[in-house]
Amino acid sequence: MAPTQDPTSAAGAAGRYSLITWVVLSLLIAVLYFPFSVGHGGIGIFLQAGDCLLRGESLSKCSIGYSYPPLLALVMAPLSLLPPWAGSLAWYAAVVASTYGCFWMCELLVIRAFGLTQRELFWVRLFAVILTIKFVLAVFGNEAYDTLVFFLILVGLYGLSERRTLLGAFGLAAAAALKATPLLMLLYPLLLRKWKLFAVGAGLCGVLSLLPDILFPPIDPNAGYLRSWLVEFAGGGLFGTRAAEGYAQFFAGSPYLNQSLRAFVYRLVDPRNVAWGDLATHATVILYVVYGVYGVAALAIILRSATMQGAYLWGASVVLISMLMLSPISSKSHFVVLLLPHVMIVAYLLKHREAWAPAVPLLCASFVLNTLSSRSFVGRELATQMQTLGSITIATLLLLAVVAVIVFRGRKNPQLVPA
Repeated sequence: MAPTQDPTSAAGAAGRYSLITWVVLSLLIAVLYFPFSVGHGGIGIFLQAGDCLLRGESLSKCSIGYSYPPLLALVMAPLSLLPPWAGSLAWYAAVVASTYGCFWMCELLVIRAFGLTQRELFWVRLFAVILTIKFVLAVFGNEAYDTLVFFLILVGLYGLSERRTLLGAFGLAAAAALKATPLLMLLYPLLLRKWKLFAVGAGLCGVLSLLPDILFPPIDPNAGYLRSWLVEFAGGGLFGTRAAEGYAQFFAGSPYLNQSLRAFVYRLVDPRNVAWGDLATHATVILYVVYGVYGVAALAIILRSATMQGAYLWGASVVLISMLMLSPISSKSHFVVLLLPHVMIVAYLLKHREAWAPAVPLLCASFVLNTLSSRSFVGRELATQMQTLGSITIATLLLLAVVAVIVFRGRKNPQLVPA
């Protein structure tokens, strides 16, 4: 008879493992705070915007560099009342909490979708960190709020999966009101025929977006916060109606930091490149063709995923990738939303080894291209060159290809694992 394991010793080992994990995480959080506190990212702009909102001044003129929806300024308003060091520390705590929340929510969603065992969950956690740590650190380096927005999206997806209309609508609406690109995710319930959730979400998004104007009316009644943002930034960035947001922007300063499809296409037809000079005048047409092809492909993947295990999460993964690709500007910290597609892919591959042959090489190629854009691994010069070539953009498109391979193969030979 095989010897049985002592439950007390097993519990003790699990407790020690948990303690070591929390100690390592605590040390990592403490170490990351120093570069965060001395960085030159968004916290200074955010806090100043909150102060400007309290005084009723124009956000874009009062806080130079602030181009975000006014709801973010409202969120930052209480922190702007604190001393600068306390405001920075409070924001760091919010970034840490939202980052942890993103990992936790992704685990919760994927466990419900695939019924993972504890051993499988360990591998999902390990590969999730390896594949996305670069983008997580970028959020800390830029003092950005991308994990906060991503967490709200995940809350919305959880509400969607649990048929909790108000929770799902609030999560998606709050994310869309804080940042424009999650509007794509707010439209996603329409594909799922969740009419009520979409209607409630659209209404909440409108109310949340108007809150800054309602609570802190601007001094100039003709320069409302939401209206000014829509005219100066949202419309200009999307349609290129402002010179600063149009074609010339992607060739000035550090264009390699923008890894959206738009920037990728514009770099390919850069008039300074002799070989492609003839295409520079057709940049807009080429861009819209690329958008059209991408849109058709993304929609096809979403529709074919309807019969997959975890169908709504596969569709949401495609929408998250589309938020990055279709946005006028996508910097490195924005790509932290790829955590959900990565978690979904790893969980699926653990359950379906027959998909390894076509999916794993694409996933590895995506990881390599992302790694080559990291200065910590390859140095500043090579990292800049790789980003100029669009390495992160190509890596993200490869990730979409992995999802497509899984979805189209899985539809033919579904091997569902009971939750």
